[in-house]
Amino acid sequence: MNESSVKRLLIASLAALVVMGLLAFASAYIPGTKNLTTGALGHVDPVNSLVTAIAMCLGGYLGGKRFIGVALLLMVVMWIATVVVMLQVGVQVEAKTLGSVLAYNRSQILFSLLAATAGAAIGAWLQMKRAT
Repeated sequence: MNESSVKRLLIASLAALVVMGLLAFASAYIPGTKNLTTGALGHVDPVNSLVTAIAMCLGGYLGGKRFIGVALLLMVVMWIATVVVMLQVGVQVEAKTLGSVLAYNRSQILFSLLAATAGAAIGAWLQMKRAT
C-alpha cells in the first residue's frame, strides 16, 4: 500500500465519521426517527443503521474497496468505546455487567456492523462503476 492510498483511506475514514456524526445529530431532531424496537434479541434502531450505511457508503466511494475493512474496524472501535461508556455510566445508576450490556445491544451491534460493511461495499462498487 503506497502513501497516496493510505491518505485516501484516512480521508475516507474522516469523511465517513463526520457524515455519520452529522446525520446522527440531525436525525435526533427529526420527529419519528427514534423507532427503537426492543425484542428478544435486544434493541434495534433502524435509523441508526441507515445513517451508518450512508456514511460508510461515502467512505467506500472515497476510499475504494480497501475501505470495507476500515469501515468494519471503525464500527468495532466505536462499539467498544460505546460499551465501555455504558458500563461506566451503568455502574453508577444500577448494577450493569458486560453480559447485560452486550445482551441488550447485540442486535444493534450486528446490524450496525452489517450496515457499515454493506454501505462501504456499495460505495466502493459505485466508485468502480464510475471509473469504468
